[in-house]
Amino acid sequence: MQPSSSRWFLLTFALTSCHALTAPGNPGSAGPSSAAVKGEKFGILAPLDPEMLALWPEAHGGSWTVLEVLAHGASVKRGEVVVRCDPRVLDEELHKAELELASTEIAHRGLCERGQLELEGAQTALARARAGLERARRSLEGWKQKELAFAGRSDELSKRWEEAGVEDQRDELDQLEKMYAADELVDATEDIVLKRSKRALALTQEQNAISRERALYRQELELTLQTEQREEEFRAQQETVARLERQQAIEARGRTDAEARSADAQSEQRARLERLRRDRALFELAAPCDGLLLHGAPEEYRPGKTPARIQRGHQLGTRTVLFSIAAREPAGVAFDVGEGELASFQDGARVEVCAIAGESKTSGTVRLDEHARSLAVGEASFECFAALESPLAGARYGQRVRVAPTKP
Repeated sequence: MQPSSSRWFLLTFALTSCHALTAPGNPGSAGPSSAAVKGEKFGILAPLDPEMLALWPEAHGGSWTVLEVLAHGASVKRGEVVVRCDPRVLDEELHKAELELASTEIAHRGLCERGQLELEGAQTALARARAGLERARRSLEGWKQKELAFAGRSDELSKRWEEAGVEDQRDELDQLEKMYAADELVDATEDIVLKRSKRALALTQEQNAISRERALYRQELELTLQTEQREEEFRAQQETVARLERQQAIEARGRTDAEARSADAQSEQRARLERLRRDRALFELAAPCDGLLLHGAPEEYRPGKTPARIQRGHQLGTRTVLFSIAAREPAGVAFDVGEGELASFQDGARVEVCAIAGESKTSGTVRLDEHARSLAVGEASFECFAALESPLAGARYGQRVRVAPTKP
């Protein structure tokens, strides 16, 4: 009985192994649903044209720490908050930006007011300088047109007085000589009187000569020097006014540039504050539509990829897709094909999609990325996506399915 039992055991083991090898769900099975069927591929159920959520801050460069987040696969409504981040770092930055903006506005107003005061002072100084120039011009014209004429007339009048005095003394001397010639005065008295008159006449003539020389000296030198001095003063005043005008023009350009820079800094500070305020709204991301919440980008639902799982305390990245809002039932399949399989999976080709477990199946249309994603020395790899005509019953995103080209 023992040898017969051994043969029975071996026969039972062989039958069991053969059944296992030919089972429909076994990858090594030779049945019609096996992955070994020619042209059949394994794919991943992926979202089809989902709405995506990403952080695109304009100014904030700090952390985005998750406080609350909905679970992967949660059903969401439009406007429902998907993730809420800790805003304390940004709130501090906002507070500093508001203080800086207030300081910038005060500094800008002070700069403009000081510029106005400087402008008014410059205008007063320039008006005073121009008034001084006008006085110098009028003084020079008065000197040349009036004072020199008055000096000439006064000298001429003095000359006439001197000539009249000499002439009077001569007449007196002549009269004395005639009178003394007819008079009976002694000769000594006559000599004294005549001598005195002659000496007075000689002194008057000498004094008049000195006066004429002094008048000529004053006319040729003193008045000329005064005229030159007044002309120099007038030219110096002209140069002062011109220099003051150029200097004030330079200062005005400097004030204008400073005010423009200050206004630009104020505008930039205000724009930065507005950007920070807009970034503050990003600390709560809401669903843009109804659907199923998937963590990660649609590109992460491909063979060999690992979709993200975001939890409390995680740091969110910026300028990258964080969440996808997809249809509640998968409507697409992502799979890869090699160069030798391109003929069966051309863009627009029809495929049959079957669940790994169960009998549900559907058909789809291929979208082929004609640019290879794998550029190894061996066979290149291309990405394909099949849009399903109808969802697979009970399927979920990320599950494996079989994809086979439909025979024409």
